Amino acid sequence: MFIITVLLCFGYTLCKDLAACDSQIYCDGPLLHAIQMAKIFPDGKTFVDMSMKENPDVIISAFNNLTNQSRTTLKNFVSQYFTGPGEELETWAPTDYVKLPLFLNDIKDPQLKDFGWDLCRIWKDLGRKVKDDVKLNPDRYSMIYLPNPFIVPGGRFRETFYWDSYWVIKGLLVCEMNTTVKGMMENFVHYVKTFGFIPNGGRTYFSRRSQPPFFIPMMYEYYKTTGDLEFIRSNLDILEAEYQFWMKNRTVAVERNGKMHILNQYQSDVSKPRPESYFEDVKTAQQRDIADTPKLYSNLVSACESGWDFSSRWFSRENGENLTLNTIVTMDIIPVDLNSILCLNEFILMTFARIIGNSTKEQYYHQKLTNRQEAIEAVLYNTDAGIWHDFSLHTNKSREYFYMSNIFPVYMECTDLTNEKKEKLLQYLQTNKITEYISKGGVPTSLDDTGQQWDFPNGWSPLQQIMIWSLESIPQTKQLARKLASSWLDSNFLGWQRTRGMFEKYNVLEPGTRGGGGEYDIQEGFGWTNGVALEILKKYGDVLTTPESNPQSTCINGCVIRKSNILIVLLAYIVYSN
Repeated sequence: MFIITVLLCFGYTLCKDLAACDSQIYCDGPLLHAIQMAKIFPDGKTFVDMSMKENPDVIISAFNNLTNQSRTTLKNFVSQYFTGPGEELETWAPTDYVKLPLFLNDIKDPQLKDFGWDLCRIWKDLGRKVKDDVKLNPDRYSMIYLPNPFIVPGGRFRETFYWDSYWVIKGLLVCEMNTTVKGMMENFVHYVKTFGFIPNGGRTYFSRRSQPPFFIPMMYEYYKTTGDLEFIRSNLDILEAEYQFWMKNRTVAVERNGKMHILNQYQSDVSKPRPESYFEDVKTAQQRDIADTPKLYSNLVSACESGWDFSSRWFSRENGENLTLNTIVTMDIIPVDLNSILCLNEFILMTFARIIGNSTKEQYYHQKLTNRQEAIEAVLYNTDAGIWHDFSLHTNKSREYFYMSNIFPVYMECTDLTNEKKEKLLQYLQTNKITEYISKGGVPTSLDDTGQQWDFPNGWSPLQQIMIWSLESIPQTKQLARKLASSWLDSNFLGWQRTRGMFEKYNVLEPGTRGGGGEYDIQEGFGWTNGVALEILKKYGDVLTTPESNPQSTCINGCVIRKSNILIVLLAYIVYSN
């Protein structure tokens, strides 16, 4: 097999020594190193999200004049010259909030109806707007100025995140908040005009890495809901620019059976520690040979670009190496999910070109789509296993492990699902005992218990939604789709009942319980969890019931449904309606 990897450096010449951004405070330099290695804050993201009280040159000069760099001195220094985090943002209440969106009428169970109503209300808690001073004094902030208000994920995530926004937007559309969605779309247009692509999130230290490319699917969801063709027409060049970023900077060519196939990877060129996890990255690098350090950092940043930070999915897993972060090889892997998402991008761009009447572009994207489908089948489909696997460029073989990403080609409709493939897919799920998890608390992200947050036993809402919709599209697995929709919503509902909160991730072994692992504490909010729950309620609300009323529910010991819930929600409705 012949393989060519195309790695471009965004126009930078020193790829082997590239920081997350040019700032000598937020992204690189001795000041950042000293403060983050001193662990002034338990979470490294706290410092790089703070705002400056003085101009950067004044702060750097003051740092250089410090007589010592003890932890106490550095703590006082930060207190003197920085403020926040979060002071660059204003809370914002969406103006298009709908008190009783229509989808609630189709929800049969009264408690689930209350649940759905409260999920729409939560958007009001997650609304933010960037203050004008960020636009006037951008050097004093890590926040990237955005012209419109937006919905944040929640918790430590005080800014927009690229792929999170896909499920946030789907949830907002369920709640009929189309104006908020359009404003967020315009923010993404602003990103592309500013950077030439959409960064990982709304911070300067995210500006040299992206995330799974869901902007074009977001626009498609908005168009299907609103019919706003003029908005699509006026921004088609922006959509194409975002697509071309991936095709110019993230491609690899693989030969199969005498034919060359072009596929895509996550492969950021940043080769220094992530500012928001600086301490953790330096410690990880100390476990490797110093000559490997830049490549290790690039692999860590590339894993963040995947959204799966971190998972055994990106670890070497060979030569007896442990499933640990210092074995990370993200850039040696061709991912199933990324190529499936880009397949959907190509389908949507082809569709938009046809609707607008541009036959040349329609033909161009039709060919891109056809090529992608052929490449996915030739390189990523494992005929023996009956499933799609990530592909290792190092071993020239499929990485034959279960990950939720394996199902993405079905959701993105990038494969010709023959009856044989459908039967093999069901057999694959049964062999790996995924069908047992479907009936419990959701499907785990992987079957490897590594302590990483994108591994067992954690379940994530976006992946559950993709699994549910994929199973629903296949006659042989429709009942599994309904079971998973029920068990996952049960878990969300139980957690909401107990805490009045929604979590970033859940433990699939204990319905209603927060997931753990990773580099930071448990986060509540939570944007994409809310969005997926709303989508499930809209699709299955006429048949789903709460654990209390469903004898086949996944509810286990300790699942208590408080009868006061309806009263609580009613009182909340009265407060928020005034």
